Amino acid sequence: MKLKSTLTAQTALVAGMLLCGGMATAAESTMPAVQKQQVEQVVHDYLVTHPEVLLEASQALQKKQQDEAQQIAKSAISKHADQLFNVKKDGAVTGNPKGAVTVVEFFDYQCVHCKRMKPVISEVSKNNANVRVIYKELPIFGKRSETASRAALAAAKQGKYEAMQAALLKIEKRLDDALVLSTAESIGLDMAKLKQDMQNKAIDDELAANHQLAENLNLMGTPAFIVASTPNGEFNAKYEPNFIPGAVTVEALQDLVEQAGKSASS
Repeated sequence: MKLKSTLTAQTALVAGMLLCGGMATAAESTMPAVQKQQVEQVVHDYLVTHPEVLLEASQALQKKQQDEAQQIAKSAISKHADQLFNVKKDGAVTGNPKGAVTVVEFFDYQCVHCKRMKPVISEVSKNNANVRVIYKELPIFGKRSETASRAALAAAKQGKYEAMQAALLKIEKRLDDALVLSTAESIGLDMAKLKQDMQNKAIDDELAANHQLAENLNLMGTPAFIVASTPNGEFNAKYEPNFIPGAVTVEALQDLVEQAGKSASS
């Protein structure tokens, strides 16, 4: 049948219209009912016979969404560089304070993937003397996560942020206030000072700023990473930073660190 042969050649386009909905609405309003039924049947038969088309369409849509998210994030990174890359001396930072490369991680202590990323970050930091790691505490899993973040940021005021953060990320059980405090005590923190500092307004402000940054970057969850060129600890706007919305391997992170390092030295 002529109609069927013509439609078969255009099935991918029609399927896309029907799946997207927007363009299809206008087309359907002017299409005779019989023809509409024929189109729908051809599309149905084609997709049943070639289900890989749906997978390809889904993958293409996912890639498009990822690319758009990357561009939004990269633009936001440059716009909010001061908040991302400038940290206090007693802040949530490890590695080389003047690192030519900076890795920023947004994380939550109750995020399973964040726990698994700690050894990755530690290995890359250990193997690269020019790397600074800035941690953005982003408690998105409720009050228990917030308590852990407050304790870690308070521990930074005693020079023990890294030890506290590492200890909390090693905990496999569900966190609660007692467990967070006992962890702090186990690494030798002054508990009276810790409890006082946990209620400091500066920590309120830092957590609020981190949440706002995450919103500006359009983060969908934790972990999320930024790898940027920062010669002498200063953001290099000439080098486009890399944004990683999710977990990453040691090898992949190392490659990005090396790329950023070359840019910082050129």
